[in-house]
Amino acid sequence: MKETKIVFYIMYLSFVILLIWAFKLQVLETELHRTYLDSLRIVVRRIEAPRGRIMTEDGMVLAWDEETFFAKVVGSVEADAIERILGKSRKLELIMGEEVPVTEAEALQLSKYGVMITAKYTRRYHPLAAHVVGYVDSSRKGISGVEREYDDLLSGSEGSELMSITKSGRVEGRFLKAPPIPGSDIVLTINSQLQIEVEKLLKESGLNGCVIVQSSQNGDILAMASFPSYDQNIFVEGMDQRRWNELVNDPNSPLLNRAISAVYPPGSVIKPLYVISYLETSTEWDITVDCKGYFDYIGSSGKVLGTYRDWYVPGHGETDLRKAIRVSCNVFFYNLALKLGIETMSRYASLLMIDQLTDIDLPGEVKGSYPTPAWKMKKYGEQWYPGDTILAGIGQGFIVLTPIEVLNFYNIVANRGICWQPHVLRQVRPPLRKIAETFEKKENLVVSISDRTLDFLWEAMKEVTKFDGKIQEQGTAYRAFKDFPMNVAGKTGTAETGRPSEKAHSWFVGIAPAESPEIIVLVVLENGGSGGETAAPLARKIFDKWLKMRGDHGL
Repeated sequence: MKETKIVFYIMYLSFVILLIWAFKLQVLETELHRTYLDSLRIVVRRIEAPRGRIMTEDGMVLAWDEETFFAKVVGSVEADAIERILGKSRKLELIMGEEVPVTEAEALQLSKYGVMITAKYTRRYHPLAAHVVGYVDSSRKGISGVEREYDDLLSGSEGSELMSITKSGRVEGRFLKAPPIPGSDIVLTINSQLQIEVEKLLKESGLNGCVIVQSSQNGDILAMASFPSYDQNIFVEGMDQRRWNELVNDPNSPLLNRAISAVYPPGSVIKPLYVISYLETSTEWDITVDCKGYFDYIGSSGKVLGTYRDWYVPGHGETDLRKAIRVSCNVFFYNLALKLGIETMSRYASLLMIDQLTDIDLPGEVKGSYPTPAWKMKKYGEQWYPGDTILAGIGQGFIVLTPIEVLNFYNIVANRGICWQPHVLRQVRPPLRKIAETFEKKENLVVSISDRTLDFLWEAMKEVTKFDGKIQEQGTAYRAFKDFPMNVAGKTGTAETGRPSEKAHSWFVGIAPAESPEIIVLVVLENGGSGGETAAPLARKIFDKWLKMRGDHGL
């Protein structure tokens, strides 16, 4: 960047001036100042640069530097004068060689008596968006989150000072100072009001999980929360091994950003992928299945080789494609998966980048996995069975995805084939000039999906939240979104973990307004059970907050 070059040139010029001054004083004018020079030594002291702040888009400061002054004696000083400034006990600490914290006013007075004064910075954090902001270590280097991703911008450049010190260690004078250049401020896309609401709702749920709120119009991440969270301030001054072991071995993984670094079976939130796959490759749109609550897979011998259950045991009855999305009929999608075949399913998963890194500007993103026969053979040395295809049809089996990957897919749906790059950076505000650099939205993917397919899918997803009726007909998120004054296109998911003793993971993804999308809300709650009963109600509260903000502030 341009400001990086400016910083380099300033530091280079300052260093050259320091060298010229020292050469002039100690070589060219040696005879003139020999006696004086013999009593001094010239040192170059490094001056720490303040780190840039990290702020939300609406101005809340989430990370900042606190400046603290320290006094240190490296030789003889006027003890009486020091005592008048610091008092007896602090004077003794100083004279004994300890580094003593002092106020700015005390620092100014002490410097007149040859005491070495050093300004140090301590990083501080607001208890919000910890997994997004990240933290620095005791050396002030970014370790996680935005602190790591944009460490070069936040760090700034050290300054330097040419000092003369007497043989006794007294600071005699300061000849030249090249001030440090502060790091750039970072403005995030995070909205503090939404972030506070999301974190509160997650904590109240009592379940581990995550929430992502994204602007569908440009990829801005408006809120991202992972629960449980942690206090970044504990890392700033270092921690002992025992405390570190407690954190990394905590079974609830508070340091893990579940939004980008955890994988889950997606369950039924993946079903819209198969709707697109089918409608884009078939002319037979009026297929129906009679759902009796179970599906028997019959082999070529005519024998039942496997029975697969629907979540609604009595069965949904006669079910077409639109109803199958609305009520999330597993039996329908078992049949659809076999009709499509794993080759078509995986081809569209790849086309729509369902299991690919999104390249969000946060460190630690992991890649999900959408299986293929070749993948299974390589990983397990086993062939692909029809049962694998059947389970893939409801987002189970070998499929695992990160929440951000699922969000990316719904971004494509919301923008009718265009996926905007997910990002948390809004602006960089350099210290040397007033012009801020604003992030420009970028297309992550452009894929051709027919309007007919997307129109059909949108109507079906709207019914998920709007269609009332008997339980076998009702939209799976209808009760959660009943009376919500805006159309939301959504999809619930209830994903089995593979462990019989555990409740399923609860998913919901919603897009609003359905007619002209502005926002996407994704919720996943570990072992939360039904997506319609747990994740969807939480998402509804987030939409309520967003709608109020939209009305109050014209968001």
